[in-house]
Amino acid sequence: MKKIFFLSLIFCALSLGTAAQQLSQTIRGRVVERNTQEPIPGVNVQVAVGGELRGAATNEQGEFSLEKIPVGRYSLSATMLGYAPFVASNVLVNSGKEVVLEIFLEESVSELDAVVVTAKVDKDLPLNKMASVSARMLSSEEANRYAGSWGDPARMAANFAGVMASDDSRNDIIIRGNSPSGVLWRLDGFDIPNPNHFGAMGGTGGPVGMINNNQLTNSDFYTSAFPAEYGNATSGVFDLRLRNGNSEQHEFMGSMGFNGFELGAEGPISKKTGATYMVNARYSFLKLLDLVGVNIAGTGGAVPEYQDLTAKINIPLKSGNLSLITMLGASRIHIKPDMTDTAEWFAGEAGQEVLMKNRQYFVGLSYTHRFSPDTRLENRLAYRHFGVSTDVHVVEFPTEKRVKYFDGKDKESSLSYSPTLLHKVNSRNFLQVGAGVDIFNTDMRNVAFEPDQSTTVEHDGAHRTALAKGYAQWQHRFSNALSVTPGLYSQYYLLSGEATVEPRVGLKYTVSARSSLNFGAGLHSQVAPRQVSFYIENGAYPNKKLKMNKSFQAVLGYDLKLAKSTRLKAEVYYQHLYDVPVIPEIPEESLLNFGDGFYNDNSYVFANGGTGKNYGVEFTLEKFFSSGYYYLLTASLYDSKYKGYDGVERHTRFAGNYTLTTLAGYEWKVFKADLISLNLKASYLGGKRFVNSSSANTINDFEAVLDYSQAYQKRMPNYFRCDINLNMKSNYKRMALEYFFEVNNVTNHKNIMFRTFNSSTGKYDITYQQGFMPMGGCRVYF
Repeated sequence: MKKIFFLSLIFCALSLGTAAQQLSQTIRGRVVERNTQEPIPGVNVQVAVGGELRGAATNEQGEFSLEKIPVGRYSLSATMLGYAPFVASNVLVNSGKEVVLEIFLEESVSELDAVVVTAKVDKDLPLNKMASVSARMLSSEEANRYAGSWGDPARMAANFAGVMASDDSRNDIIIRGNSPSGVLWRLDGFDIPNPNHFGAMGGTGGPVGMINNNQLTNSDFYTSAFPAEYGNATSGVFDLRLRNGNSEQHEFMGSMGFNGFELGAEGPISKKTGATYMVNARYSFLKLLDLVGVNIAGTGGAVPEYQDLTAKINIPLKSGNLSLITMLGASRIHIKPDMTDTAEWFAGEAGQEVLMKNRQYFVGLSYTHRFSPDTRLENRLAYRHFGVSTDVHVVEFPTEKRVKYFDGKDKESSLSYSPTLLHKVNSRNFLQVGAGVDIFNTDMRNVAFEPDQSTTVEHDGAHRTALAKGYAQWQHRFSNALSVTPGLYSQYYLLSGEATVEPRVGLKYTVSARSSLNFGAGLHSQVAPRQVSFYIENGAYPNKKLKMNKSFQAVLGYDLKLAKSTRLKAEVYYQHLYDVPVIPEIPEESLLNFGDGFYNDNSYVFANGGTGKNYGVEFTLEKFFSSGYYYLLTASLYDSKYKGYDGVERHTRFAGNYTLTTLAGYEWKVFKADLISLNLKASYLGGKRFVNSSSANTINDFEAVLDYSQAYQKRMPNYFRCDINLNMKSNYKRMALEYFFEVNNVTNHKNIMFRTFNSSTGKYDITYQQGFMPMGGCRVYF
């Protein structure tokens, strides 16, 4: 494996600096009004090349094209009388792929005000203008630049204030002390299932993300008090957007790296209509090496196997647009206890053998009809499927006797339809009204085995239910400086018969050209996981009528622009949670502590009545990439508490209390057409809290016994990790190469994942997280 890696690295490095001179590429795109999505003709689009300004005006379709732009980084502006000017900084032009931009301009409340409005840097604000606070725009380029992110949007989000990520094996998004189960994933306006390989039923994270960052355009990430269009979530929202394929020429991409082997293609289906396609497929890197006979050291024989495909077809119509997106994924891993080192085992000790398989599919059809330039109706029809099977045996040393421990087969499919009406009344007022229904078909068959092989059935069959939802939100702009966004969301869950009404409001006031105040508040709710609702005990389903857990959230924020590309942001927040499911059998526990594992044991009778609260303050100091460098410093001080069935207040499992993350990077231009960048990341976080556990670790006594007498009073040792990334880009006449080398956990710091007291040996069995790990790869565009 090392030979293959270094040969690949040498092959890539040899090409550095051989790029031809005077390489160029085309920058083109489309300019639309932010709210209506209508094209804007006559917009002046300019880019400075050396001392020369090159520009073009948009045509009737809002399209522009700037040809023969030398490779490099540029600042692009778009201006039009009556609209706030737009600036996209550091647009990267390479020779292997055209730069296609989608630019949104916002109409000024008055032309007089428009004269004094300053240009917005593309990363200052979220794409969704209904968002007032706790929202951040994410660019796909950032995901590739940040050390330790592996090109995964979820891992990139872990760098932002309020997000805790102290588990190297997974990308769960833990926001402000909330369970990651409260996160909503969206893709092009569709609610999607857990977009990660090896994910758990009802979970939102996993070890490897399925969504390929190469296909994403700018997206939004919300950490609290999100707008009324988002529902059935209490923690945060990740609203991802797929870009359209190139409408002028066919382009291809190939990549080899730790995340896998990837192939991508995009291009026009019809140049006349502007219809495009885009497809990207990936296969696990380690599994492919295993198939060709390469011995994979350090995996214990458990080679993760996964594959995924994401595709989009976009067809512009005379009075609207039609698009089809699909996301397919499958993963498998077979973990066996390594008993070859006899010194590590005692006679009669047992280990786990786990076979886990996941499959998921998503298909979404979106049709937009424009009634007028100011009014459109978006229709979305989607099918989702998520399935996971888990087979667990206990294996004894040295006899290798195998005893069945657990057999689980869970799957859920759903069909959804959601229409959304958007209407721009005038430059001051914008309305958005939506509805939807999700029909769920759930089939869970889970059996737990005792040492004598007697069984306990936890889930026993197929069930059907539905969730209906609707919302309305209105943005009123008193001026270019002051806007308010009230909204109302409601949902009805057929299984429990409960309906909620959730008012929300956002307020933004621009104090000056350098600073703004932001406020958001509202009520949010989420239905119980269906593996909780359909748990069976004594032939009955005691959790069917559980109420939704609810969260009232309020946030106050302040943004200060310190320099052209530098800002300071501070937010203070409070969240009150109620109707939280808790466990009478374990009165110290709460559902708020679940959600971040490969398997969540929900085989309990729950009751509403628990509460919780999260509060804290966050700071962000950020210099967006300019003059060849960037940095990002985020800090959070917070607490997260809950009350279980016994009414005693405790810290939640995710109450690490503080996070500090620093990122920085510098980029050099070499050989006229090549770029080299060095990126650093350091994270220091309070450890997760835990419940003391012990196990005899034998085949007849393998179950861990939890001691709740001091539940979540103690934290794991503080988490520290430092990563370094070296990225190189080379341009050629008809292609561009990108190659990277990264070292995770440079200091080889021993972060503890979990520990269990072994009652047979009288010692703690400690499992550590990822140690020092180098990785690398190449990517080619042509």
